Amino acid sequence: MNCALSITKPMLCVGGMGVDIVEQCNSMPAGKSDHLSVEAHWLRGGHASNVSYVLRLLGAQVEFLGVLSRSSLLREILAEMEHINIDLSHCPRTDKSPAFTTVVIDRQTGCRSILQCSRKFPYIGIEEFKKLDLDRYGWVHFEARNKLDIIPMMRAIHNYNSGRTERIKISLKVDGCYNENKDLFDMCHYLIFSRQLALDLGWRTVKETCLGLDKTLPLPHSIQVRRPNILCSWGPYGAGCLDTNGQYYDLPLPAGRKPIDTYGVGECFTAGVIYALYLRKMPLPAAVAYGNRVAVFKTTRMGYNHIAKFQIYPVTIDNDDKLSEHYSEDDESEHFICRKYMNRKFETSDGKLSTKLMNRFEINEPKDVSNANSEQEIEPEDQQASTTGQQPARRISKRHMSHGRRKSGTLRVSLPKRSITETK
Repeated sequence: MNCALSITKPMLCVGGMGVDIVEQCNSMPAGKSDHLSVEAHWLRGGHASNVSYVLRLLGAQVEFLGVLSRSSLLREILAEMEHINIDLSHCPRTDKSPAFTTVVIDRQTGCRSILQCSRKFPYIGIEEFKKLDLDRYGWVHFEARNKLDIIPMMRAIHNYNSGRTERIKISLKVDGCYNENKDLFDMCHYLIFSRQLALDLGWRTVKETCLGLDKTLPLPHSIQVRRPNILCSWGPYGAGCLDTNGQYYDLPLPAGRKPIDTYGVGECFTAGVIYALYLRKMPLPAAVAYGNRVAVFKTTRMGYNHIAKFQIYPVTIDNDDKLSEHYSEDDESEHFICRKYMNRKFETSDGKLSTKLMNRFEINEPKDVSNANSEQEIEPEDQQASTTGQQPARRISKRHMSHGRRKSGTLRVSLPKRSITETK
């Protein structure tokens, strides 16, 4: 069977978790003026925690690794993550209060101002990471926070991958501290870069960002060494990616409704790309396009929970493909079964199955006509016809469907004349 069920290892998201207070205003408050927020709510903060949450909503098995506060403010957030079966069993706990981030969003323009708490919250270290059994994971995602902690973790993964055929993939999201985190770029397989950070560095387009990051890598493409795939989301202009061969792809955003909530779109894009690459085995451009679709779908409602209803496989029919000589009904049915029921990667049969089925109904004529009477069983009616010199006939039963009722009929098919020697 071309489509077989397989056991996929969980993904691990390493980073921090905090509390975000989001306030929406009809217009951004000016200096020395009082404004009333139209809506305010608090929710889970932290890039890695939100990526793990969206991955779980998409249907992936995921574990979050980060330092968690015992504060009562996180009880509902942690209960929500445990309710959808996000593994938090390896997270160390602390009595310190969680980090806060205040976000003010202008409803008219969509612009937002972010105020981050300056109080330092402990980050996960190599000692906690060493306690993990890396054989359990197939993908590890990091957020670039403290390279002194992340570099030993990445080295541990590369040491694990050495000499193995089934290796752990590493992805890294860079939102800030460019110079401090440059050493991490060539240690990951997928580098996901922030648009705001690219603008701060002077890159004005997504293509310029991808090519500029590629030039910062220490070794050129001519030297066959590990280098990352570079991805960058560019807001309403879509996203771009540069693969390990230096090929650039530009992926525009799909058409959608007017955005309602844009907060957390970057995490949804990252989660969609990782999900498509790891679980769906999509090529890089298709995975980036998939991440765009997840990001656009997130903006249609407030929060994240509606992503669980995201249509994983849109149904598109291209009539030109069906007119192609490479089209096969087996491929279409296999795709449908795999996507709806098995939820796994599929391989096409290239029409071999349909060809084999058609071969069953072909009538192979015997090569030696003189031995036709020994190879073919002749009915009495055919024997009588042969002695009289008439052409033999064969009865083939055929069913006709008419108005929901079956009627049986007899269809006589004339065969070519054959010389049959009667044995005494």
